[in-house]
Amino acid sequence: MASSCQNVEIPGKPTETGTALLETATGTIQGFAPLSQIHQHLCAFHFYADDMGRQVEAHHFCAHLNEDVRQCLIFDGPGAGARLIGVEYIVSETVFLTLPDAEKPLWHTHEFEVKGGVLFMPGVPGVVERRDLEKVCKTYGKTIHFWQVDRGDALPLGLPQIMMVWRRSSVSPSRRRGRTGRT
Repeated sequence: MASSCQNVEIPGKPTETGTALLETATGTIQGFAPLSQIHQHLCAFHFYADDMGRQVEAHHFCAHLNEDVRQCLIFDGPGAGARLIGVEYIVSETVFLTLPDAEKPLWHTHEFEVKGGVLFMPGVPGVVERRDLEKVCKTYGKTIHFWQVDRGDALPLGLPQIMMVWRRSSVSPSRRRGRTGRT
């Protein structure tokens, strides 16, 4: 079962009014150019590379660096209270093939996620989703999670984890997310 830490209480006292006012002021004054380039929300399920029996729901908020490279911030949910749990770098097959052989095992294909319907774009009309997922299907990702939310950790603890995705041999069909008709 995919896990989220949405119900885990984060240690610390509630945000004070002064802090909230300061955040509002700095948010108005400062620029957030890297974040404003985020244009896409993908949702998928990630498995721990060293324990494919553990999985988490992963909401990716992505920006294109160019046609062949995307970078994504990964949260445990799509809402305002979501926690940043990792990052994923996504590259085209052309770029992936140029990587050193020792690096390639740290990356995963998105082909089976897309074709299996477990990688999708929430709220996006099917025709638009299919067009982009045709491209995503031919990409590779390197995913690192810092927060092991499936354990119920209240903070990011332990070493960062390399994550993988569902593949034909990763899990039985009964463990997969229900098909939604996406291709």
